[in-house]
Amino acid sequence: MLTTAVLIAVFGGLLALYRPLNDGPARWSPRTPLDEHIPLVVEMVIPYISVLALGPFTLVFFLLTSARLARSALVAGIVLLIVAYPFYIFAQTHVARPEVTGEDVFSKLLRLVYGGDNAYNCFPSLHTGFSVILAVYWLRHRRRAGRYVAAWCVLIVASTLFVHQHYIPDMAAGLAAGSVACWVGLRFMGRPPAQVSERPSSP
Repeated sequence: MLTTAVLIAVFGGLLALYRPLNDGPARWSPRTPLDEHIPLVVEMVIPYISVLALGPFTLVFFLLTSARLARSALVAGIVLLIVAYPFYIFAQTHVARPEVTGEDVFSKLLRLVYGGDNAYNCFPSLHTGFSVILAVYWLRHRRRAGRYVAAWCVLIVASTLFVHQHYIPDMAAGLAAGSVACWVGLRFMGRPPAQVSERPSSP
């Protein structure tokens, strides 16, 4: 069985490849007519950037509470990146971003996102794929807390469209890739033992 340290190293190494691949030229566009009607909602930048904190927090929490589940989640993350990177290498896409002119905190944050992330590596959406993994694994580990995490992950997925970082097909492909990654991760590492249901609060 692969050790946790090896899985973390592989996952970290794959993540390091993201930026070098985040470049053009775009070879095709998955933009649909529906994408043209999705408004820019700058407030949705909050759930969009929250995955950058939720992901590392989840990994540390799982490592401390269920190493087996942490290894399974790492495998899922590795599979997601392995699925996505061939598209970024051989079928690169680009998303057209709107001009953000507001001076409110949300607009400023969104401009920082745009400035720090080139408008490539769009199909499939890694934000969506990782949100699927986070939701699935939290639901398996802590069902009660997992419901809240899963609900927040739905917001993250929606935010990819409303901050105009992705098109609808990017999101759909991210959902599919994340689902496949979870399936592989859970079976490669074995299903975690069933969690004991939490006791109801005393009246």
